[in-house]
Amino acid sequence: MRTSIFKQRIFKSNILFFTITAFILSAVLFTSCSDSESIDGLELDSSALIEKIESATKEAVALSSLPAATEIALRGDLVDSFVLGAELAVGLGYKVAIATDNESREEVKSDVYFSIDGKHLADTNEKRKKRRHKCFEFVFPIDFIMADDTAITLISKDDWSLIRDWYDANPNETERPELLFPLDVKLWNGTVQTLIDSDELKVVKESCKKGKDKRKCFKLILPVSFTMPDATVIDVVERTDFKLLREWRKANPGVVEKRVLNFPVDIEYKEGTSVTVNDQTEFEAVKDACRN
Repeated sequence: MRTSIFKQRIFKSNILFFTITAFILSAVLFTSCSDSESIDGLELDSSALIEKIESATKEAVALSSLPAATEIALRGDLVDSFVLGAELAVGLGYKVAIATDNESREEVKSDVYFSIDGKHLADTNEKRKKRRHKCFEFVFPIDFIMADDTAITLISKDDWSLIRDWYDANPNETERPELLFPLDVKLWNGTVQTLIDSDELKVVKESCKKGKDKRKCFKLILPVSFTMPDATVIDVVERTDFKLLREWRKANPGVVEKRVLNFPVDIEYKEGTSVTVNDQTEFEAVKDACRN
């Protein structure tokens, strides 16, 4: 009797062991397959499938023909971007050209890839990934003026969907939104700095592309003042006062004339030296030197 009970216990233990083993193996297989696609009976990981799509003959397709599942990525990881065009590699997947209104990205344009059923494929190619690399982080809120002169304020990175929603509601509009300056950005080392115009943004991004110090070339030593197109003078005594310039622009979206920095001003280079700039000509010369 004891032998029989002992055998039954061993039998039950073996069943439990094999059940647990089968469960673990199936979980591992599911995990490994979840990041792969079956093409002609072969399992390909995302990187291998992307390379096949990239090297294959492709044909341009209408954006409306993209699988519905692509919207998951376009509303998720790619929410700050919009689709420029799409190509299909028959039997493999899609190469989709995108652009972004997110100026923190190193490049405006890049390519992303989807499987034949619309799954966003993880791209490990360093050259392609670098195009979507962030040079800095925006300090929210940031503001945009749309083509109809309405203002959209982004409170967090999730609010990039507001830009997409506007274009969904205005499908015939092709003009992209205007990012309003000044704005604050946070660099890789936690430093926060104010970019007063698109020229300063370009300098920061060029430094990013070249792997150089991403800090802008120089900053204005406060206080300074600006004369607005309606002759209003705005004093910037401390950095938070820069938002007054942006608020004026939001309140006057149809005005195309630019504000004027009142000279003379003192500037401080990132190396710590400072100089006085006496007029706009000297100021432009300083900015040109930074670009070079």
